[in-house]
Amino acid sequence: MCNGICKKYRVTKPIGTGRYESGQARCQTCDIWIDHKGCILKDGRQATQDTVGWTCKCCSFRVRQKPRGSYYKQKFHDKTKKSLSE
Repeated sequence: MCNGICKKYRVTKPIGTGRYESGQARCQTCDIWIDHKGCILKDGRQATQDTVGWTCKCCSFRVRQKPRGSYYKQKFHDKTKKSLSE
């Protein structure tokens, strides 16, 4: 149940990189892309770029931080692995 709070945390697609790679997450309930500023952790603390288990501030549902499809999962894994080795 979206309460409309998430609208102020909406983010635009970054140019030249993917949404998940740039630290954005997808809230399926609110149907919106947000970053860590629009999320909290399970214990109520503010989410940061490097934490996992984000929850939408608006609807309190978990947000997706990784792609679901196998092709995009592999692409995401390869890019994050490459950036860690640099």
